[in-house]
Amino acid sequence: MAWKPSGRPQVRQQRDKWVVRIDGIDTETGKIRPRQLGTFPSKRAATKASSEFAAQRETGSDRGTVGSVVTKWAASRVDVAPNTREQYVWAAGHIAAGIGAIRLDRLQREDVAQWLDGLASAGLKSRRSIQIFRMVLRAALDDAVDAGEINRSPATRVGMPRQVTKKDRVKEVDAWDESDLRKFLAVAKAHRWGAPLRLAALYGLRRSELIGLQWSDIDVTKKTVRIERGLVGVSNGPQWSDGKNARSRRTIPIDASMAKELAAHRRFQAEERIAAGGDWQDNNLVVATHDGRHVSPRNFDQSLARIVTNAGVPRLTSHGLRHTAATHMVRHASDIGEIRAAADVLGHSPDMLMKTYAHALPESVRTVTDKIGRRGLATE
Repeated sequence: MAWKPSGRPQVRQQRDKWVVRIDGIDTETGKIRPRQLGTFPSKRAATKASSEFAAQRETGSDRGTVGSVVTKWAASRVDVAPNTREQYVWAAGHIAAGIGAIRLDRLQREDVAQWLDGLASAGLKSRRSIQIFRMVLRAALDDAVDAGEINRSPATRVGMPRQVTKKDRVKEVDAWDESDLRKFLAVAKAHRWGAPLRLAALYGLRRSELIGLQWSDIDVTKKTVRIERGLVGVSNGPQWSDGKNARSRRTIPIDASMAKELAAHRRFQAEERIAAGGDWQDNNLVVATHDGRHVSPRNFDQSLARIVTNAGVPRLTSHGLRHTAATHMVRHASDIGEIRAAADVLGHSPDMLMKTYAHALPESVRTVTDKIGRRGLATE
């Protein structure tokens, strides 16, 4: 179907979302056929995208190429976390540089496969990066199919390259055992973020949740920590995010010892505030710099790496702290009820928790089989 736009983008409300549509004509049949250019969570975001689409047409920059399609798709993903959107934009730039000049209606499956294989064999990108490129390209082309720009996506059946020369960064471990966890907590206790680090290692907070945690989210009397948003790192500095999904926004009950350490941490931070005087910035943050400012994700990771080194335990990332907490929660769960409770603490679905941490289940399975054996003996 040959289609040409016949008007300017228009913003319309569709249930609880806002869409940008443009009228066009099927040049083969003469029928008017509107196209949807994107779906947005607010009228403001849709209006901004509409203006950008109109500007692209007026400057002639949108010529129906692969590059224009993936760039437009990435720019329209305003309903995701800032760092996720930035990742999409980053991937779209690499796709545009690689196969972006190909006209959309001339893109072939072989073009996609050869480009991905070239990245893999040349050692230019890791497997993880290539997976992201492939995901973004497939999503953008799927949108193009839905919009009627192409009949089918050439990337749908393109698999990942079998061999990738550049290796992903290797971690020493994914999670610590009980001994390493105790060593880490002992050393971390002396750090000015000792209590928050304990909270991350035992309760599995994401890095973004921890560095975005505010004192108004903590009730040491009721022994609860409320997670409502996080602080994520993007190219122009840390930005607030509302969380990955609805499960991420949760209230965690904490033990008495954790509540006591958080209360002590608040008193310590009050002393830092007095020492900083007029330089203190009151952001109400649990994890803060010496003058109350936000801690960037990179600086947090660097501090964590030094503590890990001083503790003499295997190298672990900030996400590894969450893995450690989740692994031990699952390993020590005595029934499915505790598995579900662990999922609530972590902000996971129970199914995802079981799938991701199945390796930690053998001890629970052995407990079940031992009980089966005891029941069998009782009947003999």
